[in-house]
Amino acid sequence: MSVQSYLPDVAGGMVVGGVFDDDATAGAALELLRSSGIRPQDVSVLASARARAERLAGDRAWTPARNAAGPSLLRKLMPAAGLPAEVKRRYGEPLRGGKVVVLIAADGQPADTIAALLDQAKATLVEQWWQSPAALFAPPDLAGPF
Repeated sequence: MSVQSYLPDVAGGMVVGGVFDDDATAGAALELLRSSGIRPQDVSVLASARARAERLAGDRAWTPARNAAGPSLLRKLMPAAGLPAEVKRRYGEPLRGGKVVVLIAADGQPADTIAALLDQAKATLVEQWWQSPAALFAPPDLAGPF
């Protein structure tokens, strides 16, 4: 999480994630998160196709591909290749199955509250965990006021 952003680089932080079956449900979830006070830099959208993740995220969320400097061909062939092991373990199968994953850095609100919002938005596989530093969220210069 941006544990590469404004959270301590050496410590990591709590992350909440959920899986959505389609773009409409994921988009509605992003709107619910925004209306609940979750900042866009605290939200990351993952999908097997980079363009799909970017389209869904828009200005409502971040995508790890925006942090990626590696070759785009590798990202196309192995969409989950640059993700942390914990994210791949939890959400690799749904991503390969064409689902959308939304991750939220539990920075401003408790992880339980964010998990309840994802449940309300009809997410499946809602999980909470401690994520070590990773390029999942917006970098510090885009994190906004502290």
